[in-house]
Amino acid sequence: MTRNPFNNSNIEKAVFFTKLCLFFIILVFLITFKYSINFFNSKSSTLVTTVFHRLVLWLININVVKEGYESKNRKGILFVSNHLSYIDIPILGSLLPLKFVARADIKEWPILGKLAQIGDTIFVERLKKTVSLEKDVIEKTINNGEKVILFPEGTTSDGNRVLDFKSSLMSSVENKDYIVQPVVISYHGINGVPLTRWLKPIIAWYGDMEFKTHLINLIGLSSISAKVKFLSPINSKDFNDRKSMTNFLQNVINNSYSKNING
Repeated sequence: MTRNPFNNSNIEKAVFFTKLCLFFIILVFLITFKYSINFFNSKSSTLVTTVFHRLVLWLININVVKEGYESKNRKGILFVSNHLSYIDIPILGSLLPLKFVARADIKEWPILGKLAQIGDTIFVERLKKTVSLEKDVIEKTINNGEKVILFPEGTTSDGNRVLDFKSSLMSSVENKDYIVQPVVISYHGINGVPLTRWLKPIIAWYGDMEFKTHLINLIGLSSISAKVKFLSPINSKDFNDRKSMTNFLQNVINNSYSKNING
């Protein structure tokens, strides 16, 4: 009888719960260490966040293939990526010491909200009355030599296409000399099975999906395969305004994503 690839054995469940216990022990140490090192060097503390993200990948068996190279720039970089699921964050964060830009309401989420705050996330409301202050915070962070990543879709997609990009927060680099690098994240398999259109909702979290149920189903998987592709960087000063720059980034990310999932 052929084993169902979506049913975990008792051994696999035992291994997961053992790893979960170790995860929380290491997590407590990392949080304590990060708060301590923040007093001396806040930039170095972002490396602790990178270790945490790699720990998450280890816990739920996410295998990441990286293509391309991130740009090197002393002044800092703005990365722009498509967005499918909450696990995009540990996947991207495992590759680079990043500061994520996220919706302000995420701060109120149980556990994940607190972890986002500990990870120095930049929270934004994307309202007309707050966008000026928010773009100044992003620009200041980049000027400080840090790597910031933005999800211009403003929400997660169903994985079948890239949603339209919002340009408001791109004003943080508008008509200025900043490196902006597009990034494409895609998922290709779960439990050794290719990720088809009908299996994508197991990974993608969107619409009115209930978070707790989705998370339980996701961490019950034996493995997840993902790919992160760094595309050619651009300079924000080469565009007339933020809208033309946003449209360009959306097109190159969408084209690359379409090739990835169709391939």
